Amino acid sequence: MRQQKPCAVCTVCGHVSYSLNLINGPCGRAVGGKRCRGVNGSRLNTNDWAECDKCAGTGHATGSRCVRCEGAGWLDVRPR
Repeated sequence: MRQQKPCAVCTVCGHVSYSLNLINGPCGRAVGGKRCRGVNGSRLNTNDWAECDKCAGTGHATGSRCVRCEGAGWLDVRPR
């Protein structure tokens, strides 16, 4: 099943978010045991995302989570 498009991406670590209320808020991902210092940047334009070519938008490839898109099914194509 194809994943929904994310609406935001962290400006530092690239972690995606699906909740509109998280846009411009702090990233909640832990990197190396510490909270990421990035901000969730808006990615609401239709051309901000491309379907992952490895998993065809499903987030899974070869029976496990897709490493190319980190399970999102979509790739952020807008420069950070």
